Amino acid sequence: MNFELLLLRILKSGIVLFGLILTYLSLKSYNKTKSKNMFFLAIGFSIITVGSVVAGLSFEFLGFSLQQVNIVESLMILIGFIMLIYSIYGTN
Repeated sequence: MNFELLLLRILKSGIVLFGLILTYLSLKSYNKTKSKNMFFLAIGFSIITVGSVVAGLSFEFLGFSLQQVNIVESLMILIGFIMLIYSIYGTN
């Protein structure tokens, strides 16, 4: 296994770990406050996290190229960021 692939796996694992923590904390806050902002914040973090998981699984097990999985992951990150912005500015 080359160094770059090992580093990529470590970084993806970190993204998934911290994404799950952020999603959990957002959902916990939503359950406490019932704030729509926290709900959409949790959705945004979960979409970003799922994008990373889907990209990693697509590369490792489905044989997609790094360029293809980066396109999918970037789309998921973009959608997640839109949800994060909506959670801050779009709900009242």
